[in-house]
Amino acid sequence: MKKSIILIMSLLCALAHISAQDTYTARVVDATTGDALPMASVYISSSHSTITNQEGDFSIKAHPEDMLHITYVGYNGKNIKASDLGRKVALKPYTRLLKEVIVTPIDIEGLLKKLTKKLNDEYNKFRGIQSNYFFRQVTQNDTTYNELIEAFFRTRSDIALREFMLTTGRYGNIESGDTLKPFYKFRDYYKTSCIAPMLPESGIWRQLYTPLPYEWIKHYYDKLYDLSYAILQGEDSTRILLLQFDLPSDRVKANGERMTQDEMASLLPPTLTGRLMIDMDKLRLLSFRGMVRNQLVKIRFRNTKRIAYSKRNIEIQMTYTHNRGFDEVASIGTRMLVDRGKDDYRGVYWSTMFNIGDYDIGEGVSTRWEDIYYALRERGNDETFREHYKIVKTTSTEEAIIKEFERDNCFGSFIR
Repeated sequence: MKKSIILIMSLLCALAHISAQDTYTARVVDATTGDALPMASVYISSSHSTITNQEGDFSIKAHPEDMLHITYVGYNGKNIKASDLGRKVALKPYTRLLKEVIVTPIDIEGLLKKLTKKLNDEYNKFRGIQSNYFFRQVTQNDTTYNELIEAFFRTRSDIALREFMLTTGRYGNIESGDTLKPFYKFRDYYKTSCIAPMLPESGIWRQLYTPLPYEWIKHYYDKLYDLSYAILQGEDSTRILLLQFDLPSDRVKANGERMTQDEMASLLPPTLTGRLMIDMDKLRLLSFRGMVRNQLVKIRFRNTKRIAYSKRNIEIQMTYTHNRGFDEVASIGTRMLVDRGKDDYRGVYWSTMFNIGDYDIGEGVSTRWEDIYYALRERGNDETFREHYKIVKTTSTEEAIIKEFERDNCFGSFIR
């Protein structure tokens, strides 16, 4: 009897502890400029974490005594008890070291060669390991937000994502606007989710040149990139190497003027340019932010089977985690603009993918569809997904879209 009472009391205490969770919300900003920091990491445990949205906001359920580890690459992180969290969390940027105070010269290409070998070794060792991801995508045509997709995926993950397995999700669609104009639907989630600064398996990006070649090639950078660098140092003496990969700037036009980056891109094969950040001491990949210029993208049109291929610039922001002993994708944010003139819709597409660690998403089903619309249609719309959609806090725009779609029963409307 006494043991039963003790057991019941223990269960009641555990339930009380669970029910004591509150929702904590804040905005992460640059302490110097006040600018929002999107995709900052907010970590409690391997099954309990989130990232900030494009407005720098996050929301997470926690016990008052839980410790929130808030970090952003290139900034000094903070550990804050949930009960002490204010409306804003200001992170101080690392100090940029002057070239004059760097005692030992840096062999940039030698370091990149070492990093490439290390990432290759990790890929060969951990290539079979899977991770769970939360995905959200929004499509806008002119001033109307027409599509919203949210889903869980299980995928192989290291330096790049591949072999997606859809677990569950929901698709919402609103058809509106001038029916005489093209109506863009970009649902090729593989296209953006598989971009990375190095591609061990090229897949659909087989023609893309990346800052880190899978197999080291001597003089790889001579014709493809202009390389520059800076060194950042944190308050704990952590050093980050910031590498900038730009298209060559020495090309000139017939009139003698220097070519712009877009003009250069039109002459070169698809090339990923941008800023790579590396932990110098541990030789770890931390983040990448850049762009694929003039990439051919497949776009569908309203109420028709017509498909067009158009050149677009795809912006990408990635972060990496090392919780499992290797460099692994932590988050990916992408944005693509479609603007073909006064007779066309101005379309904007953006997406967020976040590594949710040990969060239980159920059993995955391998999807052969590059088009997430067909993958969800085959799997079936999940009416209960709304219970999970705040894993990554919605922006004010996304929240308004979701409320409108739920009010008008737009989720589950699989309209071509």
